[in-house]
Amino acid sequence: MTFLYGRSWFSDERKPVEPITEEEARRVFDKGPQLGVAAVDGVGSVPRYTLTMSARAEDITVHLYDEHGSEVSALSYDTQQGRLFLFNVTERLYPDDGQYHGTPGYLATRTYYFKPDGYSRLRTKVKAAPAATIEEFTGVNVSDHWLDPLEWGDWDRIGEYRPSAV
Repeated sequence: MTFLYGRSWFSDERKPVEPITEEEARRVFDKGPQLGVAAVDGVGSVPRYTLTMSARAEDITVHLYDEHGSEVSALSYDTQQGRLFLFNVTERLYPDDGQYHGTPGYLATRTYYFKPDGYSRLRTKVKAAPAATIEEFTGVNVSDHWLDPLEWGDWDRIGEYRPSAV
């Protein structure tokens, strides 16, 4: 496993946006404004995940991809009560045509919004449908949406983590 660093990730080109060295990435991790990390098996491969985060990983989005490099999920965390809380998950469905699709090429999306008190909202949008559907829930178990703060290099702990309520 190799980690590539930059400001973000070009999904279509499979490379970091404004690539930086690990040494530079350590400085950006401490001071910001934004750091991108890609976990790849080799240059030009589809990442297992990418992370986009603010300084000291106060806010983090985990991006997940299909075998063609299309972003299929984004899990967003922010710091609440001194810990990271998963508050938003977006899932995208693309045509099953064996190609890369940018996020605007989705057929449908599902967006989950969570609060620490167990409230959740699910928005489902099928591109061909005239309107989205919205469902609201209370009493959702979000106990595994909490993670301890990230330290430098602790990427797999959040990049590979999948809470059960999603």
